[in-house]
Amino acid sequence: GGLIVWAELPEGMDAKALLDKCVENNVAYVPGTHFYPDGGHHNTLRLNFSNSTPEQIHEGMGKLRELFAAHLG
Repeated sequence: GGLIVWAELPEGMDAKALLDKCVENNVAYVPGTHFYPDGGHHNTLRLNFSNSTPEQIHEGMGKLRELFAAHLG
């Protein structure tokens, strides 16, 4: 169980740097670096789904997929 999903993006991607663009598209997450005492792990993120409908989750994941894919090199 749990109410979050932990995700790891490909090496070299920075979840914190991509957050503003995601928020502009009405989807958000918490950068994973904040959960490590020494920082780092910039390619990780935490997704909360405790207050979202299945439809909202599906829509949000689609937006994240598009935004992250646009930054893959």
